[in-house]
Order: sequence, then structure tokens, then C-alpha cells
Amino acid sequence: MRNAFQDPPFRDPSWQAYILDLEETSALAPRDWSRFRAGLRQVKRRHEGRVPTASLHRDLAKMTFMCAAHWGQTPRVVRGALRAYLKHPLDTRMYSYMAAEYWQWAYKVSPADLPAAEAMLAEVREYLPSLDDHERRNTEGLLAFLERQRR
Repeated sequence: MRNAFQDPPFRDPSWQAYILDLEETSALAPRDWSRFRAGLRQVKRRHEGRVPTASLHRDLAKMTFMCAAHWGQTPRVVRGALRAYLKHPLDTRMYSYMAAEYWQWAYKVSPADLPAAEAMLAEVREYLPSLDDHERRNTEGLLAFLERQRR
């Protein structure tokens, strides 16, 4: 896992405008996936040059993946969004939530993806000892939640 860079603070007016625009666009994801994707491209065009490019690209990739997995998109869509998101540096928290969302999607939608999702969760379990107490408790809680879903 690579070290992730920090996104701008929410109080940054340009980042705040981007986040609000993105949240508005994300409402399309459960109803109309193609309009959602077109909306993300428009958000990208509107905010390029106003917010840090690396943060913009990573956050758009994250939103695409999280919405695709959460709203039960096809394996092709979710796998593509996952690949795009994994190209960016992620910290342990980001990786943990991404792995959990992927596992939940695979469990409900694509059992063929469960081995890959399980491997990602195994990675999360491996780095648990290296986390600070607060982050370790949160991650352990997330893993326990997924284990309860499995039963």
C-alpha cells in the first residue's frame, strides 16, 4: 500500500464546492448509471484547475467505485472502477473501506469475485497491528460487521 496524500480541507472553498457538486451528482447513481457517469465527467471538467488534480482524480475514482459497488452494478463496471481506484495512493483507512465495500458487493452480486475480495480483506487483517489504537478498533469493527453479514 502506498502512502496517500492529504486532500484539501473541507473549509477550502474550491474543495467544498467540488464536494457539494459531487454529492449532488451522486444522487443519479441508483437511478441512472449512464447519467451519473456523464455527471462525473462534467464535475471533473468544472473543477479541474480549481482543486488539486491528484485529489480530484482519486476522489472521482473513489466515488465511482463506491457507487458502483453499493448500487450493485455489473461485475464489469465494478471491476473497472476498482482497478481505476487502486491506481491511486490509498491509506489504510481508504483501503479498508474499499475492500469492505468490494466484499459486500461480491457477496451479494458476484460470488466469482469473492476470492479476490477475501484476499483484500486478508491484507487488511495483516496490517491491523501496525494501526494506531483508534484506527485498529474501527477496522476491527468493520471486519466484525462483515463477518456477521457472512453468517
